[in-house]
Amino acid sequence: MPRPLTGFRRALALLLGLVLVLSGCSAIPRSGPVQALQVENAAEGQGSTFSPPGPKVDANPREIIEGFIEAGIAPQDDYKVAREFLNPKQSGVWKGAVQTMVYDARPSVIPGAKPNTYTIQLEVVAQIDANGVMTELPPHSTRAVDITLEKLDGQWKISELPDGTMIDRDSFDGLFAAQPIYFYDATYHYAVPDMRWFPKRTGLAAAMVEALLKGPAPYLENAVVSAFPSGSSLARSAVPIESQRATVDLNSATFIDATELSRQQMQQQLDLTLKGLSSIRTVVMTDEQREVKLGPQDPQFFEAQVNAPVPDTQIGIVDQTLYYVKGKSISRVAIDDISAYDPRDPAMSPLGNRYAFLDGTFTRLFTVDDQGHSRIVATGTALVRPSIDASGWTWTADHGAKTRILAVPEDTLLNGKVRPIAADWLNDSSVSSIRISRDGARALIVSSKHGVSTVSISGILRDSDGTPRGFAPPMHLHPSVPVTRAVWDSDSSIIVAASDPTERVEAERINFGGKPEKFQPLLGMVGLSAGPGERRPVFAETTDKLYTRVGNSWHKMEESARDLSYPG
Repeated sequence: MPRPLTGFRRALALLLGLVLVLSGCSAIPRSGPVQALQVENAAEGQGSTFSPPGPKVDANPREIIEGFIEAGIAPQDDYKVAREFLNPKQSGVWKGAVQTMVYDARPSVIPGAKPNTYTIQLEVVAQIDANGVMTELPPHSTRAVDITLEKLDGQWKISELPDGTMIDRDSFDGLFAAQPIYFYDATYHYAVPDMRWFPKRTGLAAAMVEALLKGPAPYLENAVVSAFPSGSSLARSAVPIESQRATVDLNSATFIDATELSRQQMQQQLDLTLKGLSSIRTVVMTDEQREVKLGPQDPQFFEAQVNAPVPDTQIGIVDQTLYYVKGKSISRVAIDDISAYDPRDPAMSPLGNRYAFLDGTFTRLFTVDDQGHSRIVATGTALVRPSIDASGWTWTADHGAKTRILAVPEDTLLNGKVRPIAADWLNDSSVSSIRISRDGARALIVSSKHGVSTVSISGILRDSDGTPRGFAPPMHLHPSVPVTRAVWDSDSSIIVAASDPTERVEAERINFGGKPEKFQPLLGMVGLSAGPGERRPVFAETTDKLYTRVGNSWHKMEESARDLSYPG
């Protein structure tokens, strides 16, 4: 996602200041007269409203294109000002909210082969669709925008252009805000955030509900569920807010087959999504203006956990066996003697007393049951550190197999042996890290191909009994530091770093809806552990020392445990 810059003061410099030269290739400077920003008390909270001017009389093509791009930053009244730069036909069909391209470097304009045609070339860092789904792009990605003008009644107008708007990276943070909308894991026990980006303007609550009703982002599709059936929609495109009470009026089709349980799950999903706005404390769901009665709580209704914490006790290796590590105290795990295996990279279930580890050759995966008995459950080449999800499945990656990702059921006697989980986007890639989210709906994977590392988050597709069977198309993140491993820091943030026993390693926390944070470098970092939950310390390891993060500094600890990992 674009790195938000220094907030609102930079957002005041909103002008794109695009100077088009009608002959030759020209760069568009990002300076010019500053237009006024009006701050309106929108129903959902304060929103920024940019008030650009409309087209000037007798404006030349350069001024028309420049003014149109500038006006595209003002979404109020369905981009009313931007439409004034279009001819009547385009004004009626152009859709400004379909896509927003966030660009970084100065755009350049190349005159087209035909008269009055131009191509604007942009270095784009991200794209946002009509539902607020952001796609972050690799550095130096480019896009081209073709525009045609015509003279109409003596005035230049834009006659051909693609849907969507363009916004510079400096202005993005002041004009857009990230908001989570919530879905459920397949068991309805966990709330899974789906971060979206919306313009800061009146109608934010309605935009969030409409996005919710249209379903999850592609990387979560079929991996999470919604209580709202297909065909659900707002009765009208508005969510009135009065005295911090939001009324969500839905069409009757939403409730045709609804049970008491599903209505309660719908209400909870709306509460989770809308109560994150400071202006909303109560959400009322109505069926075409008739309040929906929820009735007594259904026995099968669960209060969904948001940012479900993992236990604050880690698992680690001391003296060739498993140890619990909590704060400054360590205690041995009551299991059989595993010293002959030279155990490495242990994992612990977030629910129950089950464990996994690799042997010293990284060719065998062991699990340990709740009786403390260990057994080999998978073999492979250069296996990666296991991760155990809330359903008891143990995950790893095998570099010797055609299908890289492996999942092992909690009970192999009952549910069968190790299962390869196909992911076409990992073909010919080397996987160095896989971690399953606390909600069990998402996999965080670090892979590399041709020397280029990729951090991906992909929804886990499961059968009705919870058996994993595949992955949704991934969402790719682009950290600013080298990466070989990644861990969950919360349900909407991760920490990434590389492993290097001889160099200074810089870790980075990536917030899905906010500014990234770089950690102070640590010489020789080879391990990193973090986990969801309040006040979960972040730990790092070198080959001989253990450190915990205090402020933005690494503090050396006396404990000698290695290969630490939070449950999960």
